Amino acid sequence: MPKYLIIDGYNAINKIKHLEAKKDLSLEASRLSFIKMLMDFMAQKRIFDKVFIVFDSKERDLGIKRDSYGPVETLFTTIDKDADSVIVDMLRAASPKDRISVSSDDNFVRNHAKGFGSDVISIRELEKIIMLKKGNLRGKIREKGLREDAVKDINEELKKHWGLE
Repeated sequence: MPKYLIIDGYNAINKIKHLEAKKDLSLEASRLSFIKMLMDFMAQKRIFDKVFIVFDSKERDLGIKRDSYGPVETLFTTIDKDADSVIVDMLRAASPKDRISVSSDDNFVRNHAKGFGSDVISIRELEKIIMLKKGNLRGKIREKGLREDAVKDINEELKKHWGLE
């Protein structure tokens, strides 16, 4: 049975301090930082088969814009449909065999997720999960005795691989 995590994107960005602070640079910087955090988390421990982050958008396109970053996929809604409604549509369209967790602090999203039998994770719980995993990775790099320049080279290669540059 596939296991998925659906995240209410801007709800998370507005409540995770690390991401909220990045909004001073730009909203895109916050989104990219969030995507990278989730990619790091998924690389360390694949609790979920796929993570979907749903963001509101004011685009007038004819469909939802999708971008894929390996196991992390972003979805940008159109002007006529908000992220909350898209999340509910995803739950409605899911197979009964799918195990879905939804992360949001929005009552509309949480109540619908519960109604569809999904697990609900608060944004605070999500932050603890992904930040804990990120911290463990740094310790492992230092344990291996990698020089600072080697760590920097590895990070640059990963950014290229993940399309973050």
